[in-house]
Amino acid sequence: MSLIKNRENKAKNLCALCGKLDVLSFEHLPPQCAFNNKPILAQGHNELVEEQNPMFGKYRRSQRGYGKYSLCKSCNNNTGNWYVKDFCQFVEQGMVSLKNNTSQWVCESNLLIKPQNVIKQILLMFTVADASGVIANLSGVREYLLERSSIRFPRGIRIYLYSNVSVSKRMIGHCIAYHPLHGICQWGEINFKPFGYFFTYDSPPPYCELMADVTGFSESTYDHERPVILRTTYLEVENMTIGHYSNVKFEE
Repeated sequence: MSLIKNRENKAKNLCALCGKLDVLSFEHLPPQCAFNNKPILAQGHNELVEEQNPMFGKYRRSQRGYGKYSLCKSCNNNTGNWYVKDFCQFVEQGMVSLKNNTSQWVCESNLLIKPQNVIKQILLMFTVADASGVIANLSGVREYLLERSSIRFPRGIRIYLYSNVSVSKRMIGHCIAYHPLHGICQWGEINFKPFGYFFTYDSPPPYCELMADVTGFSESTYDHERPVILRTTYLEVENMTIGHYSNVKFEE
């Protein structure tokens, strides 16, 4: 759709979360306090998918960390107040575990977190990263994210984690992918040290045994803090192919 200008000459577009037409604010992906506060070279939907776009195949430099204009002011403020602080505390603890870990394959983290708040932020990140709008329109997603106390995690969605130290980044909200064993899958993937986040909808992940299923975080009540032991595998991201890791050899 064409953009509409308001009196301040700012472009309006649809909010990635509530779907309303409004002036959009910049959303860091992941949040700025989750070590996303330095300049970064990034490739997004325009650079990876739209072959007619002048930026196709190129990188763009973001001086303020990775992110995009995606949420209206209300959604940005609300979700920022509800979920971001607790997600960043989760990431900070994960970074400490990563730095202290001596294994080259598995990282075990003993965390004290608010699981419901964390998984809401992760799902929000995929919703924001999804330029197609598919995730926001899945049944229950908007209601779950816009009602902070809701524990009705959308059916069909699962969230997985892995440990990640890769320089290369995948910021894929939703895509249709083919897997030799699983066939056509609906996946999303975001990686940003210390974790990689993997989204599935009515599909298995590429490596069930190597990814920690954290969908159960959604069973906690909002703002409830509890200890969590998280065991994650190191997966190396070296290209933009979703679900592909250079240290894992696929065997049919």
